[in-house]
Amino acid sequence: SHCHWLQPCCLLEVVLSIMVAATVCSSADDQGKESSEAMKPVSWLTTLRAIWKLGVPFFSDPQVRSKAWGLLVLNISVILTEVALIFLLSVDQKHFTNALAHRNEEKFWRTIWHLLLLIMLLPAAAFLQKLVAGTLALEWRRHLTREAFSRYINVEQSYYRLKMEDPSIDNPDQRIAQDVNDFTATAVYLMTHFTKDVCTVATSSWAIFRMSNRLGLFLVGVSLLHTMVMLKGFAAPLMRVQRLVLGLEADLRFILIRLREHAESIAFFRGAHVEKLRSEAKFVKVVHAEYKKLCILAGFDSFSSGVKHTLDFASYLILAPMYFATTVSFGEMHQAHALFHQNLKSMLDFTSHLDKISGLGAQSLRVIELWDALDRYAGVDAEQDAGSSPHKSQGDGNVNDSSTDAGTDAGSNMDVELGGSARKYDEVRGGDTRSEERVCLMELAGTATESLAVRDMSLFPPHGEVPLLQGLSFCMRWTDSVLLTGPSGAGKSTLLRAIAGFAMKGSGSIWRARLEHCFFLPQSPYLYEGSLRENVLYPSSVGEAALSSDCKAGGIGNEEQALRIREVFDNLGIGYLIERHGLDEDVDFDKMLSGGEKQRLNFARVLMRSDLRFVFLDEATSALDEANEDNAYSLLKASICCFMSVGHRPNLRRFHTHQLCLEKTGTGGCRGSMITL
Repeated sequence: SHCHWLQPCCLLEVVLSIMVAATVCSSADDQGKESSEAMKPVSWLTTLRAIWKLGVPFFSDPQVRSKAWGLLVLNISVILTEVALIFLLSVDQKHFTNALAHRNEEKFWRTIWHLLLLIMLLPAAAFLQKLVAGTLALEWRRHLTREAFSRYINVEQSYYRLKMEDPSIDNPDQRIAQDVNDFTATAVYLMTHFTKDVCTVATSSWAIFRMSNRLGLFLVGVSLLHTMVMLKGFAAPLMRVQRLVLGLEADLRFILIRLREHAESIAFFRGAHVEKLRSEAKFVKVVHAEYKKLCILAGFDSFSSGVKHTLDFASYLILAPMYFATTVSFGEMHQAHALFHQNLKSMLDFTSHLDKISGLGAQSLRVIELWDALDRYAGVDAEQDAGSSPHKSQGDGNVNDSSTDAGTDAGSNMDVELGGSARKYDEVRGGDTRSEERVCLMELAGTATESLAVRDMSLFPPHGEVPLLQGLSFCMRWTDSVLLTGPSGAGKSTLLRAIAGFAMKGSGSIWRARLEHCFFLPQSPYLYEGSLRENVLYPSSVGEAALSSDCKAGGIGNEEQALRIREVFDNLGIGYLIERHGLDEDVDFDKMLSGGEKQRLNFARVLMRSDLRFVFLDEATSALDEANEDNAYSLLKASICCFMSVGHRPNLRRFHTHQLCLEKTGTGGCRGSMITL
């Protein structure tokens, strides 16, 4: 057999074609400047790494690898069965043609029955192959999506940090929901087709070389030449345009999502014309990029069509002299033509899917860019935990802060020395490594008499070098309440983010109560799309009509819990919401409630908790009138002893024991001073 000529060439073509998904990313032109992703030159090693990183874990994870390999082996088995049936069909077609040529009626009808059996089996094999391949793609997507969820939605608040610290990663929702799905579907599609192509060539190449070495060598030469032309002339520009299209489509979708989310504000501003112009401008770029893609694909289809029709009768021309010399029969000549056409199609199949190949490379890069960014945050947290355990309880006593600005007014004697001013971390972005100082965040023991202590802390914005806060130090006992004031842009919200563990670029140390005993009330409350019960107990009971943790501890049942919720709502003046919607009816309250109702519902979340030691309020009553604001703070003060508020109204002073005033300095940034109220 001479099939050893054809199989290495086919494998060489597959290897070269795989490089399409990688090498074509290595050059980025000026057209890519319309998208941040297309601007970045990407090497073929980077693209292969992205595809490898998304593919290998599914087949190596101990929890799913048995299912993954089982589906893969079953898919290949079905492909082999289908290829074998097609090959047997070509053999029976040869016998069928010879029976007609020789007027052999008995052989004709016997072959007909074989053909009918094969024709019945082929649709069943195709159905099973489609089902198995689709299951493999869905299970692969399930694994990758769960992995993405664990990286993006986690206790490290990576979804928030990505938004604040790494704006270069656009549309993470689209990368998780759509790009992962497209990647797995395309990968399984290409894997299936190319496995089928290799098997088809391997099973039928010996028949072609058996009939004519010249025909086999001609087939190999044409397929390799076709592959090289595709690599050079079409694949590279198509990959660049495909990555550009993905980025622009995501940007357009994001603009429309923001229009929907802020519809009321835009309507009040009468900004429809501006939003329309912005959307149309982005859509023009999308259409322009799509036209580039269309031209490349049209040129590719034209070239492929020309090659196909040119070679349609090549097998007849090469075998005609052998047929006239009676070396081969008419049936063998017909079979050789069918096998030649089938093998040529299989060997050119990879390059005929340029659109899918370019999409596979672009999708894998977008997902891996997101994963790498999220891994950086996990790396920072791991390094902090490996340092001086900044998130662990420090001692059993109080926190010494004799050097603080507020030490006389709000300080206390201390038994534990503050240690380690800041943690260092290495952040890798774009291949560059740089070191930044980060605030050291530690959690106090449950027996500590303080709820919050800050020492010599300076804070910087995520993408700036001018400090927002400089040398801030103060201490809060568990009975203290602090009103945080200062001019706009002084860093009040940033200070609360740092205490929560979000804005950590800077130096100094923060000691606070354990996170599970803290609660944060933002100015714009987040409302879960569910019932009132789920919203007021969020996040402890979301997804189930269950008891909250403190209700469980107290042995309180659902009815007593409902009475408690009703009491809290009545005290806040929003009891009518229960009358309108009940406690367990799913409603999109974010679209239905006013700003003041949302903020009072937010307060209800605090009042339903009995285990809190510290509450942070970032202008949490800005939408309330003064009477409702006073009522909310009176309920808060009766329930929680220690809290810090950002606010500007004078009436808030009487609900706090101290005031922390932030004042801008002449050199930039702000300094704070604590006064007793």
